[in-house]
Formats: sequence, structure tokens, C-alpha cells
Amino acid sequence: MIVEVYRGDGLREGTPIVEPLLSDETLLQRGIAEMDAHAHAFNQVELEVVFRPGFRLGQIVEATDPSTASAYRAKVTGIQITVTEAAIDTRLNLEQPR
Repeated sequence: MIVEVYRGDGLREGTPIVEPLLSDETLLQRGIAEMDAHAHAFNQVELEVVFRPGFRLGQIVEATDPSTASAYRAKVTGIQITVTEAAIDTRLNLEQPR
């Protein structure tokens, strides 16, 4: 791979970069991760839960859909904790496979 380099206002040509930026193994792992991330369709779910320490991004949790009373598993993609004098509110953004 060759990356052309331009300096200043883009008129001065710099020395091209000819070294590989990523190793073959890194490129393979990145490709696998991208394909895995886009292999299935997901529903984005926002869920308000009782505060409990220990939620982590990427964690798999089990939740219940109140409209159908059926349980499902989803990955935590966002955590928002709001603290007031009266309560601690926790909102989770979840990615649920369709």
C-alpha cells in the first residue's frame, strides 16, 4: 500500500508512506469483526431498569418484553445513569437480534 503525502496547503509533495499500516493478521481479525457485526439485523431497545452496579458495555443481559411477557437476550450498547435527590435512574440501550 502506498499513501501519498502532501504538506502545507497541499501543494508540496511529501515522502510517500510505503510501509504496511496493518499486519495481515490484524486485517483478517478486523474483517471477521466487521462481518460478525453486520451478519444479523438488530432491534435497538431502550430499557429503564432499577439501578444496580456492574452493568458493562458489551455485556449480554436477559430482559422481558412487557407487551408479550417473553424473555430475550440482548447486548448492552449504552448506559445512562441519572442521579437526583429522590432516585437513581438507569437507562440501558440494548441491541436485540431480530
